[in-house]
Parts: sequence; C-alpha cells; structure tokens
Amino acid sequence: MEHSGTLLALANFAFVTSITPGPNNFMVMASGAAFGWWGTLRHMLGIALGFSLMMGAVVLGFGAVLERFTHVLVTLRVGGAIWLMWLAWQLAGAALKPASVPSTSEPEPEAARPLTLFEAAMFQWVNPKAWTMAVAASAAYSGVSADLVTRALVMIVIFAVAAMLCNSAWVLAGKALQRLMTGGDSARIVNLVMAALVVVSAVLIVMG
Repeated sequence: MEHSGTLLALANFAFVTSITPGPNNFMVMASGAAFGWWGTLRHMLGIALGFSLMMGAVVLGFGAVLERFTHVLVTLRVGGAIWLMWLAWQLAGAALKPASVPSTSEPEPEAARPLTLFEAAMFQWVNPKAWTMAVAASAAYSGVSADLVTRALVMIVIFAVAAMLCNSAWVLAGKALQRLMTGGDSARIVNLVMAALVVVSAVLIVMG
C-alpha cells in the first residue's frame, strides 16, 4: 500500500513539473504553432528520450556529482540560456524579416524546421529545469524501490509518459495559435510572442 502511494505521489510530481511553463514547453508550443503536432512529434520524442537518459543517470549516481560540483549546474544553466536566446533570435528574425522577393545574387536562408529527435534529446542536458526535476525526483522518491536499476526504470517510464502527454498539451495550444497565422501580420505577432516567451525562460534560467 505504501509502495502504491509512493508511485502515485511520483506520478503526480512528474505531471505537475512537466506541465508547468519551462523551456521545453515554450519550445514545443512554438513548434506546434509553426509545424503542428505531427511536425513536432520528433521534438517531443527527443525530450522524452533525453530526459529518460538523464533521469537514469541521476538515479544511478550522477545526481550526487551535480550536488557536489555546483559549477557544473552553473555551466549547464548558462549553456541552456544561450541555446534559448539563439532560438528566440531565430523566431524574432523570422517575424521581423520583410516580405520581399529574394535576390538571385544572394543565397536563400535555410528554411525553418522543427527540432530533430537528437537535437531535442541533447537540449535536455543543458536544460536546468530538467536537471532540477531529475535531482528532486531521485532524492524525494527513493522509496519507489531499494534497487537502483528498478527505481531508475520506474522513474524513466513515469516521466516519459508525463513528458509526452504534457508536451502534447502545449503543442496543441500552439496548434490553436496557428489559426491566427493566416496573414503576414498575425504570423509575425505569434512568432514575436513565442520569441518573448523563450527569452523570459532564458532569463529565468540565468536567475536560477
């Protein structure tokens, strides 16, 4: 009975922390607005995969390393903020770019695309919110199992399911915004709002 209660509490923690605003959710929302649910699916799978690997590493001992060497978390925080600022720059640039016929003398810019599975997975390792979630869950819910491998597997499954469901909700919210992108001005506004949300997320990361 106590074991079931621990699992329920862990599942609740996973869903609450996964649904709240953060870098991943802002990014998939922007992707949902631009590319839809199917276009963002690899991005979401990458989040689930990257966080699963992180969770397993933390449960199996890497979390203790982070707690001992705090400069590692600082490095991750700065790296994550830089990545997000780059993403915001791309979104804002797309919104502010004047609509004109491209010159034949200049190469056309690379078309916008959603993050790949690999890119999204790698981003988790510079995402401070993901690290905080993994370390907190590992420390608070050690009662899931006395065996480290079993505990890691249980946490991986629960957080992977939570990530897919919660990210999907944010993608669908972005998809709803896609209806506003029927005209040039509406598309610019949506992209600028998404860029601003990503900047806010980067600032919050730097502030810790």
